[in-house]
Amino acid sequence: MRRGLMLWREQELSATDVLSRQQRLEAAMKAAGLDAFLVYTNHVRSAGVTYLTGFTPYWSDALLLIVPGKSPLLSTALSKRVGNWIRSVNPTSEVAHSPKPGRLVGERLAAAGCRRIGVLELDRLPAGLAEEIASVSDVEFVDASAVFADVRATADRAELDLVFRAEALAREALQAVDPNQERAGEAVSLLERVAREAGAEECYVAVAPDLEKDSRLGRLGNVPLGRLFAVRLSLAYNGVWIRLTKTFSRDAAVREQVQKLEEAFAEMAPELDLSGPLGPQLLKMADVSAWRLEVPSGTLPLAETANEREDVGTRASYGNLSAAFLLGGATVLLGGPVGHRFSRPATEAAA
Repeated sequence: MRRGLMLWREQELSATDVLSRQQRLEAAMKAAGLDAFLVYTNHVRSAGVTYLTGFTPYWSDALLLIVPGKSPLLSTALSKRVGNWIRSVNPTSEVAHSPKPGRLVGERLAAAGCRRIGVLELDRLPAGLAEEIASVSDVEFVDASAVFADVRATADRAELDLVFRAEALAREALQAVDPNQERAGEAVSLLERVAREAGAEECYVAVAPDLEKDSRLGRLGNVPLGRLFAVRLSLAYNGVWIRLTKTFSRDAAVREQVQKLEEAFAEMAPELDLSGPLGPQLLKMADVSAWRLEVPSGTLPLAETANEREDVGTRASYGNLSAAFLLGGATVLLGGPVGHRFSRPATEAAA
């Protein structure tokens, strides 16, 4: 369940922005010979619907149906009691309620004469919903994850601006952490408060409490913090997820070294070529011992696509990189959004 404020922010992601995504998908559907496109969503796999509507469902099951030339249909088993709120944060789609949302989708497909239906992540479409659809329409389901991936790989200006906004929000929150703090619980509660007050829909904090002993990050209790520790903030803003990792030290000399490494990372981040091996690119900055790249993928807001063991390129305009660098015998954890194809807004670049 998302606990933060969810609004339709037309100035940040407009209905025109969302419609252009739907139109790109419709063009790809036509090229693939698909009559319609179906996206299933639940509370952990909502990213596909979010990308195509600008709205993040946070309940169990729903289906988004895209038929060229028609308004998208979001079919849900939720009662009409929450319908007005859903419409207020999802103005580009028709919202329909039914105890059998699959049957409702099937009826729409039959009425439109759609036969060949592309499905995002077909293997994850619940059998019960597929049977409801097939009970009222004669359709052929086709896995169209690759079709969606081609569309999703092209980021638009609005999406990247949201990435920059989420990153700035996370940086603001992490700046509130005191490197001399004694216990992790204090840092975690402070981060969550600052992030949510700034507009984050959701956030999760992981801590490596003593990098001199262990560099693994985890969602820990109020454990003591060592002289060198790291915090990772995973944050959602307007449907976009980013991860930002920062290392803190009580030693002023070490803090200065870490800051120089952070500056090198910030300079490198927009220039990273995600389509090729990342290891050689990271080694130009510092000695890297481990890393992983996560990008938006299908119904997931972030999915790991490469790491130091499997250094393969990915078709994405941006991602989130988490890396462990060796600095004078110590491990330093850094991370954040990388590989943006568009330059940052002037206000963000100055910050």
